[in-house]
Amino acid sequence: MKLIGPLLLTAFILGTPALSTPAADESNQTNLQVVALMVVAPAGGTDSRNYCWKTGVTVSVLYAPTDGKIVDFDQNESKLVSFTDDKGTDLMAAPPSTDPFNKPGISGMLPQANGGASSIVFDLKASGQPAKGATSFNITGKASLEIAGGTNQITVENVAIKTNSVFSLGDLPLMISEAGTNKNVWGSKDYPYSVTFSSLRDMKNISSMEFFDAAGNKVAAEKRSWGGGPLGYMIQYDFKQLVDRARIVATCWKDLKTIELPIAVKATAGL
Repeated sequence: MKLIGPLLLTAFILGTPALSTPAADESNQTNLQVVALMVVAPAGGTDSRNYCWKTGVTVSVLYAPTDGKIVDFDQNESKLVSFTDDKGTDLMAAPPSTDPFNKPGISGMLPQANGGASSIVFDLKASGQPAKGATSFNITGKASLEIAGGTNQITVENVAIKTNSVFSLGDLPLMISEAGTNKNVWGSKDYPYSVTFSSLRDMKNISSMEFFDAAGNKVAAEKRSWGGGPLGYMIQYDFKQLVDRARIVATCWKDLKTIELPIAVKATAGL
């Protein structure tokens, strides 16, 4: 659809067929499906719009591996190579936006943090404008993902739940770097305590952790935050109540691998 002049030019198409180039890795043998297309003219990106409503072209694609679960998406290692319309316009040639919510490139978010995801939607974004009369876009690039083949469980008995307590999950050494009152005001009402587990080694293999008291009762806890880098890694859990000691059952990813998913899609307005 088209509005004449400096008004908004936008098309939102669900289920548009797409072309993709499969990766060499067996887990990538599936097509990318275009699920949305949005074009916003410069005059359309006003402050009265939602922060996602930004000048440029965004094509959203769905990816689902044939095997395993998606554990992580690395936006820093993902990039667009080309973004053109069917008139030959290079939409990546436009000066990049200084708006932090309008950066060109590839972005995505997993719908589930702990159990992995069976699919993910990527937004492929360019800040340029298509030529008059353009009806389709050709986009190439790559997305970096971590895929797990499955999970296994590791149990550690009688762990002291206190600051500076140390233990290991298999061959991964861990320390409780902080245990006590929850400092996060958003979670402190229902979960007034928090425990932060730290390690100098990457903790990305840990999908989730469960805690049980001496009588075998499960202790209510929610995974709140996680992350890290060269200086160390952490996972924080919020607790409804603290126990002196606990049995910890960790669900860990196995056969974890990083893949580079080639992106080669054609998105049309369906006209």
